[in-house]
Amino acid sequence: MVVHIDRGLTPRVSDPPHVLRQGAHDQILGLLMLAVSVLLLVMPMATQVGPKDAQMNEMLVGLVVAFTAGRRIYRGGGLWSDAVVGLAGVWLLVSPFVLDAQNTAVDTADRTLAIVAGSVLVVLSAASVLLWWLDRRRRT
Repeated sequence: MVVHIDRGLTPRVSDPPHVLRQGAHDQILGLLMLAVSVLLLVMPMATQVGPKDAQMNEMLVGLVVAFTAGRRIYRGGGLWSDAVVGLAGVWLLVSPFVLDAQNTAVDTADRTLAIVAGSVLVVLSAASVLLWWLDRRRRT
């Protein structure tokens, strides 16, 4: 792929189908990540069930994922955003058990939401890394 700079204004790419395909991947994965983050932000406020620290945990992870997904939609994806979303997903998978270890009763609905959302985020992050790797391999 060769990028030509036209007087510093707009880059022209010699392989437009590749750019469109990569942009579509970034947009679809970013929108799915944004949907999960909205779910994480809305559900704790809507249900008001369980301890406040579990609700705050989900809301904070939802904010981090929302900002990362927004950046991904606006500027395109990268390994940095995939790592942040993957780590947020792993934290959501582990956090119910960490909160149980602190003698905080985690409600079953909160635990289910955290585990499902964490699993989805890990899968989306892994899919994005796989698409990045396949794309990079295809170019060489």
